[in-house]
Amino acid sequence: MFNVGGKSVAFIQQWLIGYYFGTHSDTDVFFFTYNIILFISYFFLNFTTSVLIPEGMKIRNQESDEKSKLFLNSYIQTYGLIGILLAIISLLDPISIFSIISSFPDDVITDNLALITWCLPLIFLNITVSIMTEILASYKYFTAPNLVTFINYTLGILFIVFFHDSLGINVIAIGLIAGYLLNFFIIMHFMHKVLHWEFIQLPHFRIKQVFGSGIYSQAGYIVYLVALYVPQYLFSQLPAGSLTAINFADKLLSIPSIFLVAQITNVMGIKINQLTSLHSFSELSKLTKKLTLWTTSGLFIAALLISVLSIPIIQLLFSWGNYNSDMMYITARILSTMIFYLPFSFLFGIYTKIFNASAKQNKVFYLQLITQGITLALYFYLIPKFGIYIYPTSRIIPYILATAIATVMLKSTLKEIQMSRLLIFHLILTLATLIVLWSYLTTH
Repeated sequence: MFNVGGKSVAFIQQWLIGYYFGTHSDTDVFFFTYNIILFISYFFLNFTTSVLIPEGMKIRNQESDEKSKLFLNSYIQTYGLIGILLAIISLLDPISIFSIISSFPDDVITDNLALITWCLPLIFLNITVSIMTEILASYKYFTAPNLVTFINYTLGILFIVFFHDSLGINVIAIGLIAGYLLNFFIIMHFMHKVLHWEFIQLPHFRIKQVFGSGIYSQAGYIVYLVALYVPQYLFSQLPAGSLTAINFADKLLSIPSIFLVAQITNVMGIKINQLTSLHSFSELSKLTKKLTLWTTSGLFIAALLISVLSIPIIQLLFSWGNYNSDMMYITARILSTMIFYLPFSFLFGIYTKIFNASAKQNKVFYLQLITQGITLALYFYLIPKFGIYIYPTSRIIPYILATAIATVMLKSTLKEIQMSRLLIFHLILTLATLIVLWSYLTTH
């Protein structure tokens, strides 16, 4: 319920941006800036979920809760310091930095300098709030991330509705800052009162335990982040409003993705860490089989339904306010095919959770390297040649290949898993997806 409520409010906030501000160069700049900040946060979040949380739970189960807290608190302090430094560096010369990392004309960057500046504190806030919510999730306070989202975007909505005239588009960033600040202090208070957390402690990093697996985890994830960044750079070259339209398609995709994929993988990630730390591999094999066969099938059916209804969905949501009809068409076209990313992203997420929990981050590294390497190659070759509508296919095909490879790699980790059944299922899912994608590309 928290998840549905939080993400529904998040979508309303995104919808209000288009309703009040339309799809123009200033909204393009906001979404580009905010997405870059999220990519930075994802880098640290990946290290948290793949390395720090499994190690912290291992210390908690095998040594003591106090030592686990001391270990994790060291990284809260480090993340906060890094976030502040990144924000300060970005504030020194934001125009030059954005001229390098984007394809926006200089006059567009200059006109939106205030908006960019308001977004920069979100670097620190996003990084620190994310690690604290993941720590709470490891203590089985699973509603913490959803509560954070709910508060962030509720304040975002209130700020947009009441101050859009007086503050202009800057109100989006100001509302998010207010939400993150409130969350930051709420979480600190909760952790101190309920978990008896002491934030002011001498650091205890345990570098040796996290260094080896951390290198593999982050090296692979850097390639993933580059694959997220490249289309943003390419889309910033398009006519004003195009990046915003594509972003709306991504946000619509994120609704079922967060409701279903992220929620299940996050909760199951804690369960997978627990089963692995207790060496309950037989139970883990049964859990993996159920998740792979049944949940993925449900996601494909949901994707098919949303794809068929993509145009009515977009017309219902965006046919009023300041939305542009041409941008609505782009959003509908992208959504109709991008939605088939769901089942394969779920499989990829579950498999990487298993490999990370088993301290086999090298496998995650190779998977990321293969997946994102192919993705980047397809982006640079297909998007300039065939246009933006090939973007979803360029993103889905690498994940189809990666999940097939990951299924085979799983055998060495879970020896009791029925490999033949999983491979047959993956083949059927792949054929069904490719048939649908081909039909859309040739008939639309």
